[in-house]
Amino acid sequence: MDSVGSRIKAARESKGISIEQAQKDTRISGRILSAIEAGRAQDMISGPVYVKSFIKKYGDYLGLDGASLADSFAGEKPAFKDQISVLSKDDKWGKAPAGIKFPFKKLIYAAITVLAIFLAVKLIGFAGSKTIAFLKSRPKAESKAVAAKPKPASKKAVETAVKPSAKVAQAPVIQIPKGENLTLSLKTRADVYLKLKSDGSVIYDGILKKGSSERWEAKESFEISTSKAEALSMDLNGTPVSQLGKGVIKGLRLPK
Repeated sequence: MDSVGSRIKAARESKGISIEQAQKDTRISGRILSAIEAGRAQDMISGPVYVKSFIKKYGDYLGLDGASLADSFAGEKPAFKDQISVLSKDDKWGKAPAGIKFPFKKLIYAAITVLAIFLAVKLIGFAGSKTIAFLKSRPKAESKAVAAKPKPASKKAVETAVKPSAKVAQAPVIQIPKGENLTLSLKTRADVYLKLKSDGSVIYDGILKKGSSERWEAKESFEISTSKAEALSMDLNGTPVSQLGKGVIKGLRLPK
């Protein structure tokens, strides 16, 4: 019986459709489409629900029964011999099978690290007790030094101290009708790293090339982390997401 990926790939090739064209029509990343055809979608996408949704959409696009393909994906499991490994009769006395090495170096490094931490804690405690004993043994000063009254800070210095150093990226306030999903559209102005979560699950983690145009959906929220915020142009359900700032952004949440 052919796998889901091979059936989809055969349908695409029979129609003369390239991965690039399929990506443009389905708005699904070409890397994910290739992974589905190779049977590795679960390695790139966190959660079987998202894997099935991509398979269904891809199958329907190619004129196949997407729902049936998505359901049959749940039954695809690795062969039993690939899931387990057992000791041979020659290893009944505890000898590890060929090719398996006991991690002696890792255990040694771990033991050294634990010992170093223990000695550091002891050293800090010893130094602290000696300092306390020294302070208690010092005679009280006969007179107290009068501390100089500090000059009041200037208005300009105070304003500089409280002035925020950078703008914090904020999600736009959007009224989403009940039952309607969130739709995030994204374009890139340069090569940029992006990690995107949909409802808490990672749906993309990699490098987007300059000029990429992507679209994702979520039920409740998105969470964005990127290496170059200024290279992204986004809108949420048609409303532009502005003021992302520059440089690295971690965990920017876009809720419904």
